[in-house]
Amino acid sequence: MPEIHVAVPGPWWTALSYNYEKQLQEGIRVKVPLGKGMRVGIVVSEASDNDIEETKNIAGVIDDNPVLPSELWETIKYFGANWFTGTGSAAKCLLPAAFFDGEEADFSEDIKTNSKSTVKYFYEPRDEKRYKQYISECGDFSGTLFLFPEVDAAKAFWKLLPENKKTEGMLFPSSNPKKQWKCWKSAKNGECSFVVGSPSAAFVPLKGLSRIVVDEEESGAWITQKYPIYHLRSLLAVRARFAGAQLWLGGRFPSSKAAAQNVQSGETQLKRIVFVDLHDASLFELKGLKDGIAISRPLLRETIKTRKAGKFALWLLDRKGFAGEIFCDECGEALHCKKCGGTLRWETKKKKVVCLGCASKTDLPDSCPVCGGWFLEGVRPGLEALYEKALPILQYCGAGDILLLDGKLPSAASLLEKYPSGAVIIGTRKILSLASSLDCGMAGWTDVDAEARGENYDAKERAFGLVWESLWRGKKPDERTVVVQSRMPGRDWQEGLKRGWGIFWKKELQCRREFEFPPFVPMLEIQMPKNSGRYFKEKLEQAELEFIEGKDSDSFFVRTKKFAELRKIFEPWYNIKNTRRGMPKVFLKLN
Repeated sequence: MPEIHVAVPGPWWTALSYNYEKQLQEGIRVKVPLGKGMRVGIVVSEASDNDIEETKNIAGVIDDNPVLPSELWETIKYFGANWFTGTGSAAKCLLPAAFFDGEEADFSEDIKTNSKSTVKYFYEPRDEKRYKQYISECGDFSGTLFLFPEVDAAKAFWKLLPENKKTEGMLFPSSNPKKQWKCWKSAKNGECSFVVGSPSAAFVPLKGLSRIVVDEEESGAWITQKYPIYHLRSLLAVRARFAGAQLWLGGRFPSSKAAAQNVQSGETQLKRIVFVDLHDASLFELKGLKDGIAISRPLLRETIKTRKAGKFALWLLDRKGFAGEIFCDECGEALHCKKCGGTLRWETKKKKVVCLGCASKTDLPDSCPVCGGWFLEGVRPGLEALYEKALPILQYCGAGDILLLDGKLPSAASLLEKYPSGAVIIGTRKILSLASSLDCGMAGWTDVDAEARGENYDAKERAFGLVWESLWRGKKPDERTVVVQSRMPGRDWQEGLKRGWGIFWKKELQCRREFEFPPFVPMLEIQMPKNSGRYFKEKLEQAELEFIEGKDSDSFFVRTKKFAELRKIFEPWYNIKNTRRGMPKVFLKLN
């Protein structure tokens, strides 16, 4: 009997071999025995690596013909081969769960195109104006995927569409798996001509795909939260190439990859951003904290002005808890997680310390675990500390209701119902999403330097993006004032906030090019299985690949374009026999 190679969803890279009475077409789903159960996989032409004495038989064939459009199937294979994951894992990431439940899906013939993929850029800071630009320049919506990083943004765009257009398209459901599977099959069979949706709609098999619009392409929301971690925008660019489709990239400002393509930006002179030197702010001390909380007069002035106008005011500090780190005052050592060695955050509300790496929680120790000293101090004050000091000051100034939102955000509708005349909201970057629905008259960054202080190469980009978003997101952005408290107000990366993102990217890209960071050289963040880092390090050195060791002996950062050599190093770990011992986790960063 012929040997059939099958990609079965799992962390291993290679296909598995099975016997069947006849050859099967690539892309057909089959039921196969694996372990003690049955799994659904996809027939592939790639080589397999069963490494077992007896090959089992395929239990059943689900499809008569391949059910995926060729462009989507090619994208899945490319993802599996080039993103350090296998075809089975890639298919599981990009396709609905019901696809692997064995439910039948009708075969529909491909609509082939010989067009060459092209890229077009749309950068406009005002959301509604940008949405209307997509609509006016699109003309014929047929074959278009309109994709947005957030569900609310997709719904806002859908509302702007002419009613006659809505009857031809589909607003893809964001969370209900049964509805998603139904809509997925509907799009595949040509029952709608275009689709609007959030990341869950990114790989809908739209018949005759001719255009992919990726809004806010610079947003971190396009990066997946679960492993394997990948950037959807990069994969959508691959899909557009295989489909011969246009790729439209837009947003409030471009990503590094787009900016490196010499996308033009007109300079701006924003007068509604107020820079405040932290040295001129009042410093309020808190018990147990080495650093104080800085609150300036301009921050209070703009907050009270906003509240008197009956609007919401946002105070932002992207650091939860009472303190971002804990140090021993006697030996100077920082407290680290016993499990992973990560930084510990101090939370007074729960009287716990939380690891920023593995999220494990433990009681706050009475003494230093290194020297036994009794004097532990927190540094880098967090939201709890800010709220503790800001509350009496704001109440004294007549700011009205003051809310601390450091967990799951309530809906904008519920906030508006409870606080019709607005409130002061203190929280992390998450509260920026409220500006899409609430009338936010001001946003204040209490310590913007903290946003750009991260260890990652793109820390300044993230900081710039957050403040830029607070300037432009949602309702009436041109009426909003943004206060930025900083130790270098208006200088370095902040200069672009006054004069436009083109100024920011000119300096940032020059720096990245010099140090060979993305988008010029890809970077991989790698977490090896426990106690295997030493051997992996030896292999990297033998291959003469440039790397930096991470927070522990099993984590690495590798900068390279030599993917083939790196893949050879990884392959032994990604054999199915290693499943129980653990496999590496790789995050490929291209921009």
